[in-house]
Amino acid sequence: MAEANWEYPQHQQFERVPTLDQVDPNDRKAVYAARAQKIRDDWVKAMEGRLIKEKLDECYRTEGVNHCKYSGFFVSVMILV
Repeated sequence: MAEANWEYPQHQQFERVPTLDQVDPNDRKAVYAARAQKIRDDWVKAMEGRLIKEKLDECYRTEGVNHCKYSGFFVSVMILV
């Protein structure tokens, strides 16, 4: 019965820091924090793109050649990502 007590873990929240071009290059902690934030942001964008691509592929499999008609939202989001 371990599954009954299982809860979805909370996502770790990171404090937003200035970007790499806004920090002092001599401040190693600030540069490291900005670099880590950039890596996290890029990773999130990549995963968003992957999820949207999976949804588009699923729509193509179910709708066939008319998938653009029914998946217009995903296509427009994919263009923005």
